Amino acid sequence: MTNPLIQAYRKPAMYVALPSGGKYYKSKPKLSVDGELAIYSMTARDELVSKTPDALFNGEATFSLIRSCAPDIGDPHEMPVNDLMVVLVAIRKASYGPAIDVDLKCPSCNELNQLSVSIDALLATVTENKSNDTTVVGEGFTIVCTPYNLRDRTKLQLQRIKQQKLIESLTDANLNDEERQSLFGSTFVEIADLTVSLIANSIVSVQPPGGETQTDYAMVLEWLQTITKKDYENIRETVEALSANNIDTTFDATCQFCENTWKTSIDIDLANFFEG
Repeated sequence: MTNPLIQAYRKPAMYVALPSGGKYYKSKPKLSVDGELAIYSMTARDELVSKTPDALFNGEATFSLIRSCAPDIGDPHEMPVNDLMVVLVAIRKASYGPAIDVDLKCPSCNELNQLSVSIDALLATVTENKSNDTTVVGEGFTIVCTPYNLRDRTKLQLQRIKQQKLIESLTDANLNDEERQSLFGSTFVEIADLTVSLIANSIVSVQPPGGETQTDYAMVLEWLQTITKKDYENIRETVEALSANNIDTTFDATCQFCENTWKTSIDIDLANFFEG
């Protein structure tokens, strides 16, 4: 049962259009009559979680934030990644106001500038992702794909962090050349295996020419591991295109000291993005 106190207190701060258009969710999000998602401002708990190192590292801060501030998304883990940046930018506006303050060093004079970027201007660039979710490879295999989901993105990020830490550990003087080579090789095999498994998870179905459509993950993964690099890249590019953010975070910055103008972009990072 909905707590009447919470229902009376928390109201949507704004609504935002999703690049996915609400597609590719296993449980469709509840959208307004205009097809937009309700966004709520952050709670005190949300702010604490977004600054907790362990929660940031394993992705729980992101899941928790979306669960709280975009409750009409049933399961944040299954959220298509192309909606993530738009939702985070909208939560930032709902919680801290219509502008983002950024510190930028001018590439011309090296002076540090304190600039303000309009969130409304960023959200005005959002467009629906209309990439084709179907591709054909080999001798007529028809593949239907979805974008990566947020759970998959987090797994890949964690693996890359692990890879980076392992590479840094290779400088350990106590390791001999054979041990270094073994560690270096194993981590790249792990990330390659994970990448292929995430592509398999983004395949809805494989229709072989004249055969029965396959949707079983294990069969799709086994098949994916046997196809040519060209066909694999075709499928990967289809998934990547479906996963594109469709929000332009670049803007023109002007130096307050030398009036130099250059293009830059905002880094949407939970570690520093949700600060007042």
